[in-house]
Amino acid sequence: MSKIPEEWEKQLKQKPFDNTHFTAQMRENVENRLGDPGPKPFKGWRYAAVLLPLAAVILWFGFSSLKPGPPAGSPAAAVMPAVTPQPQESGNMDVIPSGNGQSGARNDHVVGIASNYAAAVSFPSSDAEGVEISLPLTAMISVPVLDDGSSPASYTPPALPGMTFRLPSAMEGKLQAALVFQADTGSAYVLLAPAGWKASAVTGANGSYGVTFADPENPEQTMEYSDNAWGCTGCAVGSIGTYFPGKAGWANENGFTADPPAFLRQETAGTSGADARTVRYALAAETQDYQADGAAYYEEGEWGYLFRKLELTASPGAVAQDVTDTILRFFTTYHGPLLLPAVQNSDTAADYKDYTAESLYHALEQRGMKLSRVPDNEEHLFQKELAGKWPDELLIDKTDTPARPDRLSVYTYDNAEQCAAGLEALKLAINRTTNDGGVRIYPHIFRGGKFLAVYWMGGDSAEPYRYDKAIKLALSSLDSK
Repeated sequence: MSKIPEEWEKQLKQKPFDNTHFTAQMRENVENRLGDPGPKPFKGWRYAAVLLPLAAVILWFGFSSLKPGPPAGSPAAAVMPAVTPQPQESGNMDVIPSGNGQSGARNDHVVGIASNYAAAVSFPSSDAEGVEISLPLTAMISVPVLDDGSSPASYTPPALPGMTFRLPSAMEGKLQAALVFQADTGSAYVLLAPAGWKASAVTGANGSYGVTFADPENPEQTMEYSDNAWGCTGCAVGSIGTYFPGKAGWANENGFTADPPAFLRQETAGTSGADARTVRYALAAETQDYQADGAAYYEEGEWGYLFRKLELTASPGAVAQDVTDTILRFFTTYHGPLLLPAVQNSDTAADYKDYTAESLYHALEQRGMKLSRVPDNEEHLFQKELAGKWPDELLIDKTDTPARPDRLSVYTYDNAEQCAAGLEALKLAINRTTNDGGVRIYPHIFRGGKFLAVYWMGGDSAEPYRYDKAIKLALSSLDSK
């Protein structure tokens, strides 16, 4: 627009400015406007740079305050994180009354046996009257070695009583209490173990049972408890002859060989009664430079012999001596673990329709599955309403290591007919037409009575669908009466 007036006059005589559509006065107005550039464009961007993030924050807070509702429309088969997961009734933290010896908050993301107990248990202090020592409580189910699903399990665990065993204050942070529930009998037992050690419990084909703890940082350091449960008389007689002073000859006379090791320490708890049948010992372990500290107890009855043994194996100094002594003193005090007798089980007398989802979770845990609910900050994989019911989505064998665990969606209906309708709705949801080009993932589906269990692979499992049999047996155990 720097043309001189003569050039402008020439341009004005040409189209589209001819016929007086663009006058000299109009030209002057344009020149005046060009002389005033107005606001610089970059100032607008400067305001936008400040206001846009602020608007985004406001929108985010507004969205996060909304409670998601159920997805509208017909069921979809998208095997992907749901956009609007249905809120679960659980997922909060409840405080367990301390009257039963429990203390601390219970994490309701836990299902199975652990959901029946608090996160910690209190013991009276041996150092000061009226002072309590709190230990973390680990609860687990003893998994049977053989299981055909023909016998219903007992699903009401006994309450944890108030503890009377006194602990030194120094044991806080060094020990854990472990409760092992035997679902086949309804009873449970309690042991003390080094804090942080991981445990697994099993029940043998002959009814014997035990639990093994292992140091996660050094799995060769273990603590093992075993109980023959009055089975295998020959095993019990041989063990009594091996671990109790003066009993080797007796075992050999009864036809069972006893070969006592070279004990570093061996002494009975007393001279009469149960104390005379309780021994504390120490010996060199099979692992080089490791030592085994243990305790054993036996009984004699009309039907044979009972033998219990607790043994902690570790490298010298790895487990403080006062920790080992406290663990074994708990065992010798109760002549084994603290036994919790079975309670009257309403579940065992109930019809199948009276079972709850928690009953199924106990049965699944009894068959080796470790279940937990999806955390509040994590999306659900398959949160779909089927025949009027929403699922309880569970993580299978979730560890502290970031991973993609398998998942189990459990639908609990009022009866078998509703469950069948849920299965048909699930088929429609999974098989609907998709246009996203993604790979469709099909779960393994199990139906038993009023329960519909949908088993999803997470991608990190070394053995695909390893719990198929466990789910079948769990459903069968509930429907076995």
